[in-house]
Amino acid sequence: MFWEHEPEDEFERWMYRIMRRFWDRYARPFVFEFPPFGSIRFGPPFSFTVRDIYADIRETDEEIIIIAELPGVRKEDIKINATKDRVEISAEIKPEKEELEGQEYIRRERRPRKFYRSFPLPVEVEPERGKATYRNGVLELRLPKKEGREKRPIKIE
Repeated sequence: MFWEHEPEDEFERWMYRIMRRFWDRYARPFVFEFPPFGSIRFGPPFSFTVRDIYADIRETDEEIIIIAELPGVRKEDIKINATKDRVEISAEIKPEKEELEGQEYIRRERRPRKFYRSFPLPVEVEPERGKATYRNGVLELRLPKKEGREKRPIKIE
């Protein structure tokens, strides 16, 4: 958080609300490139509410394969939406029920969070024939390419 304590005066409360809205809307960090010196990364002063999903996308002759990391997410909490040219993956880690009543944490870093990512696809796929598997925090999504996309040579006149 910005302050160790709740802001006391009206201006601080107003500023706190404005900054909170800003970071909630733009949860991704800003990266400024300074060639040849590298980049500087600016992020919110508190943990993200929505995190990116890191993924690899491969294309074979028959299908598009997306391999995405979703650490700590249960299979039931993953949602996949696909169209012919785009895939959306979202997931949520829900808060754990407090089982240790009356005990205090020394440090608590694991918090509820959401994951979201949308991928444009390089070719049209058939989403209704897609298959997904999830093991050890890694989602593998296989989307068959749409049939009838043959390459044809074109003569130059």
